[in-house]
Amino acid sequence: MTQHIATFLQDCTAVTADGSLVPADELEGLYLYWCSTRTDTPLTTEDLITALVAQEGVERLQHNGVDCIEGLVLTGGVMAEFILTCDFTGAWGQPDLWDLAAARDVATAS
Repeated sequence: MTQHIATFLQDCTAVTADGSLVPADELEGLYLYWCSTRTDTPLTTEDLITALVAQEGVERLQHNGVDCIEGLVLTGGVMAEFILTCDFTGAWGQPDLWDLAAARDVATAS
């Protein structure tokens, strides 16, 4: 695994064993945003997912027809920034820019 992906995992994800699912498009959006903040050249989506599922406890699956990654939680300061900066309408719905408590909850999720 490249240092690039190892750093992304450390900055933006936590591996869990609770059955958490992350839609692949949300993961890709966060990854592209993270790369843009660091001026890194992003991997293709397929290469990113392949690198992520190499982590113990992480696997790719479909849930209700949606490509997902099981065993990861998106977290950290970059995730909160991504939600507030981008037109993000993921599992949390459309965020209120003034509701910083929700952003803190996402940033500190584990």
